[in-house]
Formats: sequence, structure tokens, C-alpha cells
Amino acid sequence: MGSEAFLANDIPKAQNIENVADSSQISENCIMHQLIVQGNIQNGHHIENADGFSVRRLQLSDHQKGFVELLAQLSPTRPLSQQEFQERFAELVSMGPDHHICVIEDPVSCRVVATGSIFIERKFIRGCSKVGHIEDVVVDKGARGLHLGHRVVKHLVDHAKATGCYKVVLYCKPELREFYQKCGFMEKNVQMAFYF
Repeated sequence: MGSEAFLANDIPKAQNIENVADSSQISENCIMHQLIVQGNIQNGHHIENADGFSVRRLQLSDHQKGFVELLAQLSPTRPLSQQEFQERFAELVSMGPDHHICVIEDPVSCRVVATGSIFIERKFIRGCSKVGHIEDVVVDKGARGLHLGHRVVKHLVDHAKATGCYKVVLYCKPELREFYQKCGFMEKNVQMAFYF
């Protein structure tokens, strides 16, 4: 896939967080995105696949593109107001590359159809090393079978490697074991959880 890790200098500036796109701006962005895909370049980076689907970091405008609704296909998620989304987005941006959320946008519908996130844990062991924790990988039901999940996972693994992690871990349902094995992961240890 050849995805590039988005580091701190790729994160939107604070003034961009306050600029909430209205529906006309989203439509304009959708048209611009389609033109960019046709030109085979997006945000200065080459499109990763000939089908026009590429992995990019989460943007504030993704709230209107169905990002939260997509997460609801993974786990119960109530609708978020624009203000709630904006506040959480600002918190995550302030964490720099230590919390990275990526998405894949459908170049035709301009809806978010796949996402995943990685949190970089800074440790004392192994000489103050880092571990990447992958979470919240989901592909829209209507876009499954296009290998978008593989693209998301590879992007997150590449991000972890670029930030100096010595390993990447994730937890999954037993029925997803084969998918993650195809992504290069191996089963190790046992997951334990304590819910509040």
C-alpha cells in the first residue's frame, strides 16, 4: 500500500478546528475530492490504489461524512453533536502522532466507509520503547470485500513503525482471527477485560 505515516506536522492547525464545514462546503469538497482522484493525486500524495480509495487521517469534516455512524456498526455509539465531535477531535489532535485515526472515504459518495485508530503507548521497558495499540477497525457493510480493512490495518502498522514502536497489538473477536492473520498478526497471550 505504501501509506505514509502522518506525524505531528501533518495535523491541522488550531484555527482549522474551529472552521466547521456547512453542507455546501461538504458538497464542494466532495466535488474537489473527485477531481483530485481523477487527477490521481490527493493532498500532495499519490492515490494508493487505482480504484480511488486511499487512506488518510481523520478530518473535522468527517463528522458530516458518516464517521460516527460507521463506528456504530462496530459498537453501540450514540449520535454526536458537531460540538461534541469538535471537542473530541481537538483533544486527539493535541496528542500529535500518539493517537492517530485514519479513514477511507468513498470517492463517489464522499462518505467514510472504513476507519481504524492506533494509540502509541510510551513505555519504560526495552529502553523506553513504544507499543502501538490498534482499535476500532471497521468497514461499512456496503463496502466489505474491497480489502479496505487490510489497507486500514497496514496504514496503522506503518504509522506505528514510523513512530518507533517495537510491536503492535490488538484484540479481536474470534471470528476475525483469520482476517488479522492475513494482515500479518499472530495469536499471542489471552485478552482480559474489566468493564465499568
